[in-house]
Amino acid sequence: MSSMESEVGGIPIGVQRFSKCSQIIFISFLGAAITLYAAWDSAYADVKSAQEFWYDLKISQMSTDFTYNETPGHVYFSPTTYSITLVLINTGRTLYAPYWSGVYDGRYITLYNVSDDNVGFSENYTYILPGDYFQITIANIPRDTTTHNLTITVENGCWFRLSWYYDGTTVLVLPIQRGCPTEVD
Repeated sequence: MSSMESEVGGIPIGVQRFSKCSQIIFISFLGAAITLYAAWDSAYADVKSAQEFWYDLKISQMSTDFTYNETPGHVYFSPTTYSITLVLINTGRTLYAPYWSGVYDGRYITLYNVSDDNVGFSENYTYILPGDYFQITIANIPRDTTTHNLTITVENGCWFRLSWYYDGTTVLVLPIQRGCPTEVD
């Protein structure tokens, strides 16, 4: 065997092959490590973002509150029905009313148009600031002694329930109920 076959450029052939293989393995390992780091970093960022969202949601829920006078704002009677306007006060944080939804006596209702389902805001509300009064009108309620319920859910998942009934002479409004969703273990 000649010296040209056993060496290339002064480096033995076996050593040169091992060097190229180790370079390929090292580059592959480096590519895998970079990919794993990018995936870990992305997962970590997602977890931190979810944690921040959860904290913000909890703070939002803790500061969502309403109150109202248990005497209705306005009651209008007709021979067979009545309409009621409830005046509420936002005693919590600023709320975005277009995201609200409601259930009145077991059926879904919209809050922006009283004429479509007899329930809605008395005015066009977008933001309801802390301390703001807002009115909800419920129309065409049968004049009987049934207790009626209106449950409104706001944008952070918290809800408040307004209940009232006609006692034969006047409309009595029950204390407001409220709640927010919680985690399940």
